[in-house]
Amino acid sequence: MCETCGCGQPDHDHLHLMLPVKGMACEHCAANIERALNALPGIHATADFKLGAVSLLLHEEADLAKAKEAILDLGFEL
Repeated sequence: MCETCGCGQPDHDHLHLMLPVKGMACEHCAANIERALNALPGIHATADFKLGAVSLLLHEEADLAKAKEAILDLGFEL
């Protein structure tokens, strides 16, 4: 098990990014963003509406463009 993200893969690289997100006003907004991003392959996301940012832990197979698109599709801005 990976000690960084808790997944079942024993050895892989991660990329950690913080993305600013405009329009995230409450816990409900943050939960919607997390749900959409965590449904994507290779992405572990935590959204914080107070900071106005999303923390992304990306595995090799993760697609950052799709993560950004998912946020925009929800009506938020990057």
